[in-house]
Amino acid sequence: MKVCFVTANWPPEASGGTEQVVVALARELRALGVDVFAISGSDRFRTHGEDVEHETHDGVPVHRVRRYFCEDDANGLVHERLVRIVRHLLLKHRPEVVHVHAFSRLGAGITPICREFGMRVVVTFHDLWVTCARYFRVPADGIRCPTGIDRGPCVPCIAELLPGADQAFIAAALQRRDHVLRAEVALAHVATAPSATAARFVRECLPFAAPIEVIPHGLLRPVPVEHLAERWHPGKPLRVGMFGGLVAVKGVRELVAAVAGLPCELHLSGPFHDAGLEHEVRARVAANGNRLVLRPHYTGAERHPARDLHLAVFPSKCQETYGLVVDEALAHGVPAVLSDQGAFAERAGVGGVVVTPIAQLASVLRELVGSPEKIAALRAAIPASLPTIVASAERHLELYRRLR
Repeated sequence: MKVCFVTANWPPEASGGTEQVVVALARELRALGVDVFAISGSDRFRTHGEDVEHETHDGVPVHRVRRYFCEDDANGLVHERLVRIVRHLLLKHRPEVVHVHAFSRLGAGITPICREFGMRVVVTFHDLWVTCARYFRVPADGIRCPTGIDRGPCVPCIAELLPGADQAFIAAALQRRDHVLRAEVALAHVATAPSATAARFVRECLPFAAPIEVIPHGLLRPVPVEHLAERWHPGKPLRVGMFGGLVAVKGVRELVAAVAGLPCELHLSGPFHDAGLEHEVRARVAANGNRLVLRPHYTGAERHPARDLHLAVFPSKCQETYGLVVDEALAHGVPAVLSDQGAFAERAGVGGVVVTPIAQLASVLRELVGSPEKIAALRAAIPASLPTIVASAERHLELYRRLR
């Protein structure tokens, strides 16, 4: 069986959560005998060269389509040149199933092509882009993110990104956006999402009437027992931290504030995408008196940062749709404290996890840091087995076969 993954990006250009998932899913599907190739967008605009760059990543052929500046989301979601390129690639390679992991970067107009060629379409809602022009449903200050199909608060929220834009123009653009995306996803034969929360947002806020099957991403790679983090022994420094992209919406500032005055080290692993935020964090941690350990970069082939923690904290302000970092922390034997945003709230019943409103983060950490017994109990409660990308691949293959 030949399957085409359609994505917004692909390593090595980008290695965010969705990119990590699609690469791992492709790897496991190939192990099950599926012929996988990818049509990928790009964050880099085309200034010279060919429309499509052909490359291979971990055995997967990747056809990377470059956009012009005028083909970004602000100029609509259907771009005829990009549609022609995708059409040509699908006609040339003739997959039986097209699995769309993201419409952003390439835009809409893909599912009608698949229907025309008799190709089956699976859509996975990795993020909330189909319900939010800002991706993450994190509104600007003073704006409350709406529920359902209300777009009233979205107009001033988007206007913050487009200074001087007429609000009536923005409202009309959002209406067109909804119309295009509803039509696009309506042509999918099957829809999946990594969490019940992600599925609910799409059902209620796009809206989307068809069933959405929840298939957790799970752990992307097994963790050998020798890679488990060391247990915390009182008398030694308690290592508290987070890993992944270090951006404001992931709650970096909130974590720094919450550990102020606590007897612990703060470990932050991953890139700061804002030099100003990094400078602020360094200054505030120094003023707090905590020891700061920074690890700007790490790859899957290197020592995982969870191995150097006793307690992982992810106080995200995003409406999270899954949370790969939570699986990674737990798989390394590290309890996790999470905000109650989005799919993180679903983890409340999982052993080794504490879910809390961000406003209560400092008091929760103060209680845990002062009680070695509670941290030990959290670690002991971590499940012996966690969802895996292998199970996700097996379930998606079942769906592909059923469609074929």
